[in-house]
Amino acid sequence: MGSAVPDLDAALAIVSQSGWFAQRPDALKVALRRIARVRRYAPGEPLYLVGDAPNGIFGLVSGGVDIAIPRSDGHEMTVHRADPGFWVGDLAQFTGQERLVSVVASELTVVIHFPQHALRHLVEASPELYPEFYALTYESVRLMLRLIANLASTPSEVRVAMRLLMYDEAPDKSGINISQGKFAELVGLSAPTLQRALRRLQDDNLIRVGYSRIDILDRSGLMSICNASSRA
Repeated sequence: MGSAVPDLDAALAIVSQSGWFAQRPDALKVALRRIARVRRYAPGEPLYLVGDAPNGIFGLVSGGVDIAIPRSDGHEMTVHRADPGFWVGDLAQFTGQERLVSVVASELTVVIHFPQHALRHLVEASPELYPEFYALTYESVRLMLRLIANLASTPSEVRVAMRLLMYDEAPDKSGINISQGKFAELVGLSAPTLQRALRRLQDDNLIRVGYSRIDILDRSGLMSICNASSRA
C-alpha cells in the first residue's frame, strides 16, 4: 500500500477478512469501531517492548511485526513474524501486568489500535464482552504452542517446512518476505544449517529462495516431508 494510510473503515474491512476480529459479533465490531485508531509504524519501530506497561490491543492491517521473547541471558529471540489479520496485546491489557514480549514492525506497517483506557471503559461498561477477548488470548496460546511444537521437530528441513507451511495458510499468501538471518532465528537454527536446509528444499523444487524472500512452489511436497517425519 506504499506510504498511504487507509482510513478507519478501510482498515477495519481488511481485518474483517480473517482472524480474531472477523469472527466477532457485529455488536462488538460496532463498539470497537468507536474507539479504534489507525496507526503507522516505520521498520524497526516498536509497538511495545518487554517490560512496558500495557497500551492497548493492536490488529495488523498491512506490513508485518516480529514477536520477540526474552532469554535468560537478557537478549531477545524472535519467535514469530505475523501477517495482516494478527492481533496482539490482550494478555497484558486485561491483567494489568507488564508486557512479556516485544512487538516490532518488520517493515512499514499499519495497525488498528484499541487504546488501553478506552478499551477498559468499554469492557467495564459491558462485562459480557470479556469472553470475546478470552477468545483472542486462546488464539495466542494456540499459536505459541504450535511454534513450540515446530521448534522440537527434526531434521532441520522439516522444521523449515513446517514454518513455511504456517505462512502459506494466510489468505493470498505463498511465502514470506524475510532475510535468511531472521528466518534462522525464527526456526532456531544456525545460519549455515538453515542455508543447507533451504538448498535441499529448493533442489527438490519445493521452494524458491530469493533476496529476503522465500516462495512456496509445492505445498503438498512440503506436507509430505512433514508427514514422513511424523511417521518415522
